[in-house]
Amino acid sequence: MNVKIANKLYDLRKKSGLSQEELADKIGVSRQAVSKWERAEASPDTDNLIMLSKIYGVTLDDIISEEDIIEANKEDQKDYSYEEYDYDDDDDEKYENSKDPKIVRQRAIIGGITGALFLLATIAFLLVGFLTGIWHPTWALFLIPIVIESIIKAVLRKSPAKFAYPVLVVIIFIVFGSIYGIWHPLWVIFITIPVFYSIANLFKIPKTK
Repeated sequence: MNVKIANKLYDLRKKSGLSQEELADKIGVSRQAVSKWERAEASPDTDNLIMLSKIYGVTLDDIISEEDIIEANKEDQKDYSYEEYDYDDDDDEKYENSKDPKIVRQRAIIGGITGALFLLATIAFLLVGFLTGIWHPTWALFLIPIVIESIIKAVLRKSPAKFAYPVLVVIIFIVFGSIYGIWHPLWVIFITIPVFYSIANLFKIPKTK
């Protein structure tokens, strides 16, 4: 299916305030089917298109037009850039479902790095545990890949708010609490979480056109 039509279906669903699962229930299809429509991996049949137009309160022409059909034949030859999709930095669902080659590569790289970090964390956890007998708080090593992954996402998506600051706070709380026994008043560090995101959202880097 044409990516342009897929984006229309996604935008219409978002405007209606429906989740993929809620829309699927209304139409009588699986959530996976709705997801495939919005990723341009499959096309809704005529009956489903009619149902969609009724649910969204639009005409079929608003969803699909002759121009869209013509453009569908050019999709394989078109080089979509990250900016062309005009992603909202907070739009995780569309980012994760995107078929844009650049986004697919980003997700693959992030997944590979995260997987390797979890493997290293597992090896480090077992080594430290068996050699020193210190199993706690060594398990906090498994949280480090999540923090590093979030740093990469924050840089690639130009959004500081993507940094997993709460996970970092948990690591600090566990490590320093276990080593120095200062569980109290160290818990006050959790108060900095909303402060961090308030500041991070102010420094969201705008996309270049």
